Amino acid sequence: TDAQAALSVLVDAGGERATLATAAFYDKWRHDPLVIDKWFAVQAASKHVDTPQVVRRLREHPDFTLDNPNRARSLIGVFAMNLSRFHEPDGSGYAFLADQIELLQERNPQVAARLVSALNGWRRFEPGRSELMRAQLERLAAIPSLSKDVYEIVKRALDA
Repeated sequence: TDAQAALSVLVDAGGERATLATAAFYDKWRHDPLVIDKWFAVQAASKHVDTPQVVRRLREHPDFTLDNPNRARSLIGVFAMNLSRFHEPDGSGYAFLADQIELLQERNPQVAARLVSALNGWRRFEPGRSELMRAQLERLAAIPSLSKDVYEIVKRALDA
C-alpha cells in the first residue's frame, strides 16, 4: 500500500523518477497479477499530462489483455474515471474508450457494458465534449454485431 501510494505520487509528477519508479515497481511485482493490476491502475489514474499516451502504450504491454476482466478494468476503466485526462477537449479519451469497448464487447459483454457507462452522462458536459461523447455512443450503436449488454446501455444513454 505504501509503495503504491508513493508510486502514485511519482507518476502524477512525471519525469525520469516516475519512469524509474514504474519500472522498478513492475520488476518487483511482475509475478503478482493483483499488484500488476494496481500498477496499471496507478498509471491510468494519473493527473499527468502524458497519461493518455501512457494508457495507449500500456494497452500494448505484454501483460495487458482484454481477456482478463480485472486487467481491462484496471487500465481502461480507471482511465475512463480519470476526470482530468479522460475528458481531453479533443475527445481522444472517448474515442479510445469506444475502440476498447468495440474489441471487448465480443469477449466480455458485461465488462464492456460497464465500461461504456462512462459515457452515460454526456448531456451534463459542455457542448463540445457532450457532442464528442454522443458521437462515440452513436458509433457504438451502429456496430452490427454489438452485444445486447452494450446495446442496452448505449441505447438508454442516447434516449435519456
